[in-house]
Amino acid sequence: MSDEITTAMVDTYNTGIEMLAQQMQSKLIDRVRTESKTGERNAFDQLGAVAARKKTGRHSDTKYINSPHRRRWVMQDHYVVADLLDEEDLIEILNNPGGAYSRAFVAALNRERDAEVIRAALGTSFTGKNGTELVPFPAGNIIPDGGTGMTLAKVSGAMRRLKQANAVEGDAELTIAWTAVQEEEFINLPEVKSVDFNNQRVLVSGGMDGKFYGFDYERLEDWTDEEGTLHRILPKTGTVRSCVAWVKDGILLNNPKVPMVRADPLPGKDYSWQYHGKASFGGTRMQESKVIQINVQEA
Repeated sequence: MSDEITTAMVDTYNTGIEMLAQQMQSKLIDRVRTESKTGERNAFDQLGAVAARKKTGRHSDTKYINSPHRRRWVMQDHYVVADLLDEEDLIEILNNPGGAYSRAFVAALNRERDAEVIRAALGTSFTGKNGTELVPFPAGNIIPDGGTGMTLAKVSGAMRRLKQANAVEGDAELTIAWTAVQEEEFINLPEVKSVDFNNQRVLVSGGMDGKFYGFDYERLEDWTDEEGTLHRILPKTGTVRSCVAWVKDGILLNNPKVPMVRADPLPGKDYSWQYHGKASFGGTRMQESKVIQINVQEA
């Protein structure tokens, strides 16, 4: 229950409640494969690469291969956020904060969905018939920080690794997730900002607009919650930040219950209004070859 509602109980004539700066929308929901399967666990089947053989004679016997079947498992978690608004509070404050509560709750759930995408990208995946085999993130898919921030060499290196794995085919959608620090470093590179190297209009709004080097770019910033706890969507250990490059179908987010908020009067709480947000989702890395970790130095 919010004990800070009394902050609004002052003589004021504001016409609305201002939302403090925060990420409101999910930035990655359209950047990954999404499903909405129900159940405690869900399996997604895959088929690996096979080789064709050369026919060596007429009426030769058919030779069969053993097609490589694989399976990735997803276990979703359930997330909630709630607060109480006393009925008498509405009498003593000018602005009904219910709408602001709802928007803040949806924003919290959206940020958590983005965090789950990154956890799925870089974490351990589960495979096998029953989901008991562990697949850690391969060390060979990590571009080391090398004592530098975000460079063109690192972006091109990520693209090269994806191409070498045949992960970039046709109209594949590729994304790099970074923070404002890496964005600033990157857009100040001569190869990016100078028309002598780049004739694409990628810096119209002071950041990366549209594609560059085949990738779209999304900023995911650290944020601090109501208890002062720092949350990092993109991992950071010491001065090393882990950014992520991936192909859209290389990460899956199962989202059987999308973020939603409801308001109900509670008789057991003297008919205070309960604002309650809820969502259920879980992710997995579908293919190691389609996800690259880019480590950078960030003070």
